[in-house]
Amino acid sequence: MEEVNDSVFIGLLPITSEWCQIELPHMTLVYAGEKKDLKSTAFNELAKDAASIAMLANSFTLKVLSTEIFGGWKENQDKVDVLRLQPSPELLAMRRAVEHWNKSEYPFNPHTTVGPVGSIVETPSYLTFNRIIIGWGNEYITFWLKNT
Repeated sequence: MEEVNDSVFIGLLPITSEWCQIELPHMTLVYAGEKKDLKSTAFNELAKDAASIAMLANSFTLKVLSTEIFGGWKENQDKVDVLRLQPSPELLAMRRAVEHWNKSEYPFNPHTTVGPVGSIVETPSYLTFNRIIIGWGNEYITFWLKNT
């Protein structure tokens, strides 16, 4: 039985994923909460915001600063390996454009999840992102950034 995912987010997708051990490698730009807590029109509004960013933003590259372990802060929460990323002016502008959706209890901390603790095999020096994605539970819509 497939696990039900109720999370909603806007994220950025990397060009490559050989460094990753999860099914959907991404950097979360904003966590918008859960579907059940959002208006029925929220999906369309999220799509408009993501499409606007895609029309204005070019593909961009971020430097990998370090590998870290995130998670385990709450009971039954798994710990995961992540790649911490150095924010750029482009990334911070994208974040500001969608920050009104933010429902995360944590500050914005650019990173990508690699997989469960111990799954880092290689650490890239840089990651390039060329698409923006909306996650609406188990449904996704993707837009290409410019110049890709």
